[in-house]
Amino acid sequence: MGITPTIVKMEEWWETETIPLEDLRPKPKRDILLIVGDGKSVFNDLGKFFDLGVPHDTLCLTHAGRLYHELLELPFEHFAAGDSHRDFEQEIAATLPKSVIKHAWNPKSLNYDVRWVKGDNRGWSGTTLNLGIKVGLALDYLRLVLAGCPMDNSGHWYDRFLKSNDNKLLNDHRHHLWFWTEMATRPSGRFIRSMSGNTGDLFGEPTIEWLTDGVLFDARNNGGESCHSQD
Repeated sequence: MGITPTIVKMEEWWETETIPLEDLRPKPKRDILLIVGDGKSVFNDLGKFFDLGVPHDTLCLTHAGRLYHELLELPFEHFAAGDSHRDFEQEIAATLPKSVIKHAWNPKSLNYDVRWVKGDNRGWSGTTLNLGIKVGLALDYLRLVLAGCPMDNSGHWYDRFLKSNDNKLLNDHRHHLWFWTEMATRPSGRFIRSMSGNTGDLFGEPTIEWLTDGVLFDARNNGGESCHSQD
């Protein structure tokens, strides 16, 4: 079942005016998409991935948008949030550069550019990572690499900023593992790798050979182009 990108309309939210897929792929076109989550492992994961030195686009999930934009001050092309109808996720989207394409699956997603709808118009479920993976596949990226998406109970990179009674400190994503175990066995699973955690065990970690075999902007034949290139 496919998903379709549509224009976000706050008033006529039930309308689904389609956006051409080619309008959602930044130029120059790259085939590697780094998907950055909120897991505590994100800094280590990013370090290992950057060491591979491959040009890529980046999709940040929820708080990772602020991590990239405000703390790390790194450029990125996509942002996605599963609860885009909530105030704090609308506030995050509002702080990001206009050049970042903001993806959502909920109607009435203020400050977002794209609402993805399923072919049968049924609702979505699962984590924001689910949305990020499906967006990456729908946009025809050939290599999806997960960083800070361990799907375990290790916590978030921002836990030290939370109050001691915040329920996010108790987050445990292991009950979602049935979904990722199933995805790892599907044909689409061969397009995904993860830098750490349970998803790393399920999909395996990326190698330079896997990342650059037949993809656009091959790092070995592209003059050593930086993975943060902004051309």
